[in-house]
Amino acid sequence: MTSPAIGPMSDALEAVYREFALPRPPVIAGCPCCISTRGCDVLLSTSLRQISGQQLWRYVSGAFLTVGDEADFRYLLPRILDISVNDPANANDPQIVIGKLGLANLRNWTTAEQQVIEEFLDAWFDRALARDLAEADQDWIGTEAESVLCGVAIAGLPLHRLLGRLQDPHAAPVLADLKKRFPRQLSEFWKDAPNGFTELSAILAQDQL
Repeated sequence: MTSPAIGPMSDALEAVYREFALPRPPVIAGCPCCISTRGCDVLLSTSLRQISGQQLWRYVSGAFLTVGDEADFRYLLPRILDISVNDPANANDPQIVIGKLGLANLRNWTTAEQQVIEEFLDAWFDRALARDLAEADQDWIGTEAESVLCGVAIAGLPLHRLLGRLQDPHAAPVLADLKKRFPRQLSEFWKDAPNGFTELSAILAQDQL
């Protein structure tokens, strides 16, 4: 497990925990032939902050498809995001995790709930961008920032703030790498976010023949 997030990321995560301090749902429903394989019982019998990434993985992968609904997703959301940033080796891909927010009808949540989620995603993107840039110093460009950006697009959330950060001079190595991989070597998840991909393409296609 990686070290806990610190600084802005930690503050943003704790804000999510506070805003989504919801009652534990009595049951997690699902497809009768699938629910038994998702390990949902342990998610309701374990303290929220003690749920492991491995215990959450199967729930997240099937959420809104074969198991779960908005009520249990909202209850588990703080821990899902916690695992995503603090134990990524045992978490679902950021594109999957963030994309579930769209299926959970995020835009129908309260203003306060939407705000803490957007602030968390901003902090996640900033940290991912910093980690990619750190790898650039070792002649390797990571793809964490792209994964978070793609997840936000899949969720149907606006990209302009994140794209603005991507175009800051300090992010030039990451942007250059995205342009180098555009269009065929970007994440396959972009197919699930055509509008977001169009926004990103307008930036990546600049200066290309």
